[in-house]
Amino acid sequence: MAKKKKNVSNNSSRRTNRNDQLNLEEVYRQLRTNIEFSQMDSELRVLNVLSTHPNEGKSSVASNLAKIFADKYEKVLLIDCDLRTPSLHKMLRTSNGEGLTNLLTHYRQDDPLLEQDEIQELELDDQSSLFFLSAGSRVPNPTEIISSRRFASLINSARSQFDQVIIDCPPAFAVSDAVPISNLSDGTLFVLSAKETDKNDAREAVDDLKRNGANLIGTVMTKVPGFMSRHYYGYGYGDRNER
Repeated sequence: MAKKKKNVSNNSSRRTNRNDQLNLEEVYRQLRTNIEFSQMDSELRVLNVLSTHPNEGKSSVASNLAKIFADKYEKVLLIDCDLRTPSLHKMLRTSNGEGLTNLLTHYRQDDPLLEQDEIQELELDDQSSLFFLSAGSRVPNPTEIISSRRFASLINSARSQFDQVIIDCPPAFAVSDAVPISNLSDGTLFVLSAKETDKNDAREAVDDLKRNGANLIGTVMTKVPGFMSRHYYGYGYGDRNER
């Protein structure tokens, strides 16, 4: 069965920065609403989140968005597919002892994912829960794993077994893993940092994703000056034609 943890959020930080936390939660609720209404004729059950380069905020966006979806839906799965430099387990203060790479060694099509030991159930501060699949043991061939039929089968099973699936994807310029993950997803969110992102690199990455069939549904801006200035961190949402 899925392993259960408790209190993945930092309670003391929440008390000292309550207003900032409430503002951030409201931004993500609005982002969730935008996603839900962005394509009325198609279901966006599996979303992947990526950026151009590392350290632009994609993992923070993925984890916070997953928590907000978990506030509304019973079964939300967050997957760390950044097999080279996983970070979600640190953000969530949980283990990366066994995760995606370990699950794929024995996974069979349509296996009940909630019965897999590699999937952890994390209890959030608001008493909702989030299911989490960490990256798992390091492997020598991450791209082959992400491009495998077994990985595709797992994502398709997750689509049918969970209300929402959020995938933290490797940066587009770092490796080629972003393309197969985006092709398996129903929609892609592209993260831009107001501080670090080079607009030409971002444009090239977006064009490459579109050429390869990704459904780019929107952009998320991080580290926006003046928004929640104490942390120098904020978000914006743009439509899928925005660059």
